[in-house]
Amino acid sequence: MIITNRNKIVLKMRILMILLVIDVFLVIAGFILESFIQENIEWPLLAISAVFFLLILNSIIRLRVFHFENTGAVFSIKYYHPIKKGIIFPQVDYPVTRLKALKLERSLLAKNVVIEVSTQQKENPLRIKVKASNISDKDYHRMMKSFT
Repeated sequence: MIITNRNKIVLKMRILMILLVIDVFLVIAGFILESFIQENIEWPLLAISAVFFLLILNSIIRLRVFHFENTGAVFSIKYYHPIKKGIIFPQVDYPVTRLKALKLERSLLAKNVVIEVSTQQKENPLRIKVKASNISDKDYHRMMKSFT
């Protein structure tokens, strides 16, 4: 079973890219039409546009696709940027028999999938946190059902 939020993240990235292009065009238009803009608001508008540009760029850089796959014997989680091409290696890849717990932690800004896996070396389980933005409760329940 494969569960991913790729479509939502790609749509979000495209919307942010459009907003980024609109911001750049507005700055270019502001420099072209400089004579129509009053001098006392010229620099504050440029500063606001620069802050807006940096916030959008930061949001695009921090976007990540969450990809969960359970083949029955092994489960894997891939976590990558939507622009990444080529081979994407799993961040988590363990046999299903070693899985102790799979939890969804909600914080103010993001959701984290917490995976506890038993290891042969340690008595305590290995705890792995993976950020899973834009993953619904329905997807989480589908992940849990794939282990039964």
